[in-house]
Amino acid sequence: MAKNVEENEGRTQDGKFAEGNKFSPGRTPVYSNGDELAEKLLEYFEWIKGEFIIERKITSRTTGKGKEAVTTTEDEPVKIWTRNPEEPTITGLAIFLGFESRQSLHDYAKKDGFTYPIKRALLEVENNYEKGLWSDKVAGVVFGLKNMGWSDKQEHMVESTVSMKEPPKWNVVDASKK
Repeated sequence: MAKNVEENEGRTQDGKFAEGNKFSPGRTPVYSNGDELAEKLLEYFEWIKGEFIIERKITSRTTGKGKEAVTTTEDEPVKIWTRNPEEPTITGLAIFLGFESRQSLHDYAKKDGFTYPIKRALLEVENNYEKGLWSDKVAGVVFGLKNMGWSDKQEHMVESTVSMKEPPKWNVVDASKK
């Protein structure tokens, strides 16, 4: 039974995933150097700003009555979003770069020449989460920051030195004789 074209989208004639298909297993993106990756990272941060068009909104207003009526027309620019802005996320970054997981992003950060651009991008994402702490609803922000290594518990380190000239003397009391 032949499958129609829509069911076979992204596949070759024999039904296998076509090369470059976003669901193709085992295909990892290749960035030849840190500069190439850094350029793609900058693209991500531009892409999440969204896209909009400016349309003109013309409004007419009449004030007064009869012969004293005055009509004014205003031409005002209006921003219409064609793709809404998004908040930066680690998974969004990984998907935009073509990685199959967040771990791949962290693995790339260990390669020579790739460390700085990736750490800088992750810092931008973390910074955005941190700004969210000023809002009224912070549960999701706190969760995200904890996954980035933050902690909301206070830890105190107390160091002291004790010196004794003589060992302590112990008095042993038989509790049964009381």
